[in-house]
Amino acid sequence: MLDASQYPVDNGIKWRAMPADFPTWDRVYAFWRRWRDRGLVREFHDRLRRRVRESEGRGSGCPRRRW
Repeated sequence: MLDASQYPVDNGIKWRAMPADFPTWDRVYAFWRRWRDRGLVREFHDRLRRRVRESEGRGSGCPRRRW
């Protein structure tokens, strides 16, 4: 579901244009919306950014982004 929720962003498509090998667009969007409302989208972003910064030797100490 995480891959499916990132597909529209990565490929610049609308939710309704999801490929058939993912769950239906409305199900994927419902998951994404729930994750967003509970702050999980931000949490995923922050964790990924932290891992990338640490792998590049820059440390994870950058200020938290406010959206």
